[in-house]
Amino acid sequence: MRNETVGMKNNAPFFLGLSLAYGVCFAIAFYKNFIGITYPFITAATLGTCGLFLKKYGIPWKKSNWWYIGGAMLLGISTVLTTNGFVIFFNTIGILLLISVFMVRQFYHDREWNMGQYICNLLFLYLCMVPEVASPFIHLADYLEKNWKKGPKNKNATYVLAGILIGLPMLFAVVWLLSSADQIFSKLVGSIFRNLWSQVIFSPNVFLVVFLVALGFFWIYCFLSALTLNNMPQWKQKKTKKNPLAAVTFLSMVTAVYLIFCTIQMLFLFTGGKLLPREYTYAEYAHQGFFQLLFVCLFNLALVVLCLAVFQQNKLLKVLLLVFSGCTYIMVASSAFRMALYIEAYHLSFLRVLVLWFLAMLVFLMAGVIVNIVKGEFGLFRYCMAVVTVFYLIFSFGRPDALVASYNLAQQGDSISYRDIVYLSNLSMDAAPVLSKCRFSHSHSGDVMDYYRSQGYVEGCKRCRLDWRFQKVLDKTGHMDIRTFHISKYRARVAAESYFEGQK
Repeated sequence: MRNETVGMKNNAPFFLGLSLAYGVCFAIAFYKNFIGITYPFITAATLGTCGLFLKKYGIPWKKSNWWYIGGAMLLGISTVLTTNGFVIFFNTIGILLLISVFMVRQFYHDREWNMGQYICNLLFLYLCMVPEVASPFIHLADYLEKNWKKGPKNKNATYVLAGILIGLPMLFAVVWLLSSADQIFSKLVGSIFRNLWSQVIFSPNVFLVVFLVALGFFWIYCFLSALTLNNMPQWKQKKTKKNPLAAVTFLSMVTAVYLIFCTIQMLFLFTGGKLLPREYTYAEYAHQGFFQLLFVCLFNLALVVLCLAVFQQNKLLKVLLLVFSGCTYIMVASSAFRMALYIEAYHLSFLRVLVLWFLAMLVFLMAGVIVNIVKGEFGLFRYCMAVVTVFYLIFSFGRPDALVASYNLAQQGDSISYRDIVYLSNLSMDAAPVLSKCRFSHSHSGDVMDYYRSQGYVEGCKRCRLDWRFQKVLDKTGHMDIRTFHISKYRARVAAESYFEGQK
């Protein structure tokens, strides 16, 4: 592979201009507006910048990489459809990861990389971005050194630039002195410079715009420059794997315990508690342990992947890994079963939806691991990327807060407790269209109505709590424009207006 950094130096004006244009788009998108309608557009701008970069280097887009682009764009669109902070944060992480993998696959031959190597290479790329902060200045200086001295016009431009740098401080000093000497001059000219100084140069808004432009500029330039360093480990020499005897030993010990645990699950949990000892109730036995089991399942997944990467493969180790994976499936089923019983008793929450979603995804991830146990050349990283992307898109577009509110209200109806209403009202605005259908009467006496009117709501009153929540929605969504427009916020505002209209 050729040394691409030389190309960035030779074409410094193009790449600096491209990065600056991206920085301006970045500032337009995120200026006091992180989740507006501009989010999918800045995602498209990022992909477009990467596309122009690849075109400049003559690197054709690989057909197998298009789904990374589609996934990133769908996550950008999803951000405009939700106000859930957790989802928005991981949408951003997902977009950055998909774009990173897309560009790495364009520059490097990753066919033989296993999961550990892929993760290490991505981390290496991000670490290489740190020293590349200096690359825009280095590339510009190198370009100017080679091209600036070619003609007399460049020399004249140098003198003009030097004159501007010398003249600016003198200009400000003279204006300040003359403004203090003459009041009319101060009103006519001095006020212009004072406003320029206070409202532009040191304005908080201008500072934020400059910061966002610089942030967008440096992030895209450093990312592209780090890609072209051609210093990523290629893993050409495969390291000798360790003797599998150690893995067989500790896996045998752990698997024996897992088999006992799985037998207990099948005898006591999945049978509905018919065989439980008398001192246990089925509710007490089932409504616990799902988070511990979830952690164990994650540990099992990581352990199997580690064993495949570190130890030599033989038949006994493969059998143990397959049994180990089978036990993991039973643990996943046990955790899901316990969570389902818990939801039946205590209804949904965002965390419970997240656990169920993760368990479903874990089933498919473990399937890929099992295939990798049997077929060593299986592309586990690409499979896991596809599974996680598809499942996360389902979760992101599923608007879990709205799902939680809809399920809990359908199960409890008007008998829903004040505590549950407080929880639902603290969810993101995604839940507002569901909550707007609630119709509660005030549950306090008339002598506290004055307090209600002055404070917004009375503790313990479900209607007061919803009134307070929807008033907050109206306050937070009242100033959306073409740049800050957000679909979920708009739907929440419409729901709030409908709620108050229905209360009249």
